[in-house]
Parts: sequence; C-alpha cells; structure tokens
Amino acid sequence: MWFGFWLNLITGLMLFAADASTKGATRLFIFKLGLVAVGVGSVLLIERVVFGGDPERASTTWPARTLAVVSLVVWGAAITAGRFMAYV
Repeated sequence: MWFGFWLNLITGLMLFAADASTKGATRLFIFKLGLVAVGVGSVLLIERVVFGGDPERASTTWPARTLAVVSLVVWGAAITAGRFMAYV
C-alpha cells in the first residue's frame, strides 16, 4: 500500500509542477487533496483494524471489509478527480 502511495505522490508532484500556477488554485485540486488525505487515513485505519499491531495476526472482519470498500471508493474518486483536472 505504501509503495503505491509514494510512487503516486512522486509522479503526481512531477505532473503538478508542470502547471502548478493554474491547477493549484482550482477547487477540483483542493477536493482531490482532500480525497487523498481521506485515503491515507483509510490506509492507516486498515492497518490498525486488520493487523492490530501484529502482522502475524491478520484478520478480515466486517469492519476491515468495510474499510477496504471505502478505501477503494475514495482512491477511485481521487484518481477520477485527477483525470478531470486535465479538462478544467
């Protein structure tokens, strides 16, 4: 999870740097950053709920499954918002 996050952060910063003055001031960009923050929070919660501090004792309870669905929706929305930024 974290490898994918850091890879996307680095490449996203490179893309943002190409047109930062225009894209950085849009509401869509602020919305996307909010979604990314919620996504990071969901990853931290997933780690806490699934592993509970012990990687050997991973469990898939209904809260873990719910967090997984929420995480997928939030990250999908963040990706979609990023794609829409090309048209704003």
